[in-house]
Amino acid sequence: MSTSTGAGAPPQMPLGQAAIVTLGVIVLIAGFVALGAWLHVTPLYAGFLLLWAWSALHELSMKALPGALIGALTGAGMSFLLQTGAATGNTALIIAALLLMVVALFLVVAGRAALACNQSTMLFITVLNAPVIQAGEDFRQVIVAIALGAVWFGIVAWVISRIVPAPAAAPAS
Repeated sequence: MSTSTGAGAPPQMPLGQAAIVTLGVIVLIAGFVALGAWLHVTPLYAGFLLLWAWSALHELSMKALPGALIGALTGAGMSFLLQTGAATGNTALIIAALLLMVVALFLVVAGRAALACNQSTMLFITVLNAPVIQAGEDFRQVIVAIALGAVWFGIVAWVISRIVPAPAAAPAS
């Protein structure tokens, strides 16, 4: 049985370090859930979705947080327009929302307007337009949860970046 990692696989983390990171993530999540409960923000999944987009796509780069946040809010806004149009029977609003989504997709594919139309935008459009979410979600609360997630996770990532030294760059071969 081979234990080598493939060319694209990330290096394995020592078990002790992995345990510490896991504990830190649990504390981070618990803190966000407690803050959301205290502020009566219920769709916390939207804040976690922002965290996923920011961490998976940008490795928690502070420089990438504004784009991830603006993209999330753009996607949530378009999804809100679609939900509002569907809930009120406003065909023109539904068509406008769908056209905006097509334009956003075009801008992502073309690599234009990347601050507002990016992978985060597409992730939020995809998730927030699931029928179960569109059927009954309060998008004002979703936007609050996204903003709360940006503040909470941004502050925590910034504090950690000040405490934990950045990994050394791998030597060029």
